[in-house]
Amino acid sequence: MSLLALFAALNHAQLDRFDYVIIGLYLTAMLALGAILSSRIKVFKDYFLAGGALTTPLLICTLVSSYYGIEAMFGTSESGFYYGVAAWFWFSLPFYVFITFAALVIAPRLRRYEGAMTLSDILERHYGQPTRVVGAIACFLYSAPIIAMAGMMTLMQFLGIPTVWGLLAAIAICAAYTMLGGLWADAISDTMQFVLMCVSLAIAIPFAVEWIGGWAFVEQMKAADETAHHFSHHGGLSGWMLAAWTMTCLTVLVEPAFYQRTFAAADTRSVQRALLTGIVLWAAYDWGVTLIGIIARSAVEQGMLPADLKGKAALLTICMEMLPTGLRGLMIGGILAAAMSMIDSYSLLASGNVVYDVYRPVFNPQASDRRLLVMTRVGVFAVMIASALISLLFERMRDTWQFMSGIMASVVLVPVMGAFFSRPKPAAGLGGAIGGFIGLTSFYALLFTKGAFDIDEQTFVWRIGGVELWQDYAVLCALPVSLAGFIAGNVFGKEAPR
Repeated sequence: MSLLALFAALNHAQLDRFDYVIIGLYLTAMLALGAILSSRIKVFKDYFLAGGALTTPLLICTLVSSYYGIEAMFGTSESGFYYGVAAWFWFSLPFYVFITFAALVIAPRLRRYEGAMTLSDILERHYGQPTRVVGAIACFLYSAPIIAMAGMMTLMQFLGIPTVWGLLAAIAICAAYTMLGGLWADAISDTMQFVLMCVSLAIAIPFAVEWIGGWAFVEQMKAADETAHHFSHHGGLSGWMLAAWTMTCLTVLVEPAFYQRTFAAADTRSVQRALLTGIVLWAAYDWGVTLIGIIARSAVEQGMLPADLKGKAALLTICMEMLPTGLRGLMIGGILAAAMSMIDSYSLLASGNVVYDVYRPVFNPQASDRRLLVMTRVGVFAVMIASALISLLFERMRDTWQFMSGIMASVVLVPVMGAFFSRPKPAAGLGGAIGGFIGLTSFYALLFTKGAFDIDEQTFVWRIGGVELWQDYAVLCALPVSLAGFIAGNVFGKEAPR
């Protein structure tokens, strides 16, 4: 399907010709960017780390837009739709706390690892090659843009675009500029995407409030039994559920994009300024997306939207209902930007995990720089296709995020933090990584065989007597097993050779 045919399919979403022009210009600019920046790529470090020359402005844009992809737009608005402001207090606020810690404490430590390019480099230096490979596999599963692909499919279905052809067109554009320009193209495209995301949401919020009839909807929701909890910080959720949401935010301490951008930065202070500035932007953006999710729920309760509206479609539905011609195209462009910023960033990371972190050290230590460069470029496209297929396995954005963050937090968090803040034995890292993997897979195996799908809560729950284990509790259950494996390896393992 050509791009013109793809845009023609947008008629189902009641987009005007001017909307098509906005979207088309954005996609064309992405392709041109990759072609222009390809001339900067000489060696693998140029491609994967932008030559280690990213400054504060580029770091702000690439970190904010990469972290805040379509999973946050759809996932946070989905949580706002079901649970209200709890989505911000427990799904977003802990993230800001941990990113502050990462900026002030972890970033300076990372800059001491001369020559390192990935998180797996750090694991190998402390624990050896086996831990590096296990960590690289976890990083790959986390970095593969599965959530972004799921969000892109939601967008295609909502707009009435044939999902397969629409997704292939989007993948082709993302792959083209990322394969050509690497992290340079990623960082500069993220800057464009960041601006488009912020502008489109800032415009959408006042339109949404006016469309729902003003701020009176807040009191109406508080008075209704079904939505009274939407404006309490806990959202009617249990303490264990809130703890589970908070624990998934620990992933930011081992976020592969954070490590890549830190190694790619011109200096430590550039990273710190970018992250601390980003917190302000993320907080404002999260509030806006949460608010739109709550407005969508109010509209359902008032009969303004269908009663069977799914939470993950809340943001799209509201924006297409109340935005005028031109602004609809801008909003769709902003959502495309959120998806593409995550797809390009994390496909590059995932491909690097396979080629640089596994293939080179394990199978071909003498691999030339050119070979790594070619294989990583080809891997970007392969990762995108694989992620699209895997995304079909998940029904809710939140489930996808919790699965991926669960892998990263359970397998990598304890070994990496142990390396930074202690002097562990080599066996400790492997014990922590394997322990976390066993804990996570055991939890899911028991949950899906012994538990049952709760229709009201739209998730799996395993009830043992008076105790309930929800699908959301994966990290809570797996992280202690990882810690136990780390301690056991440190107690019974051998000292590292001097």
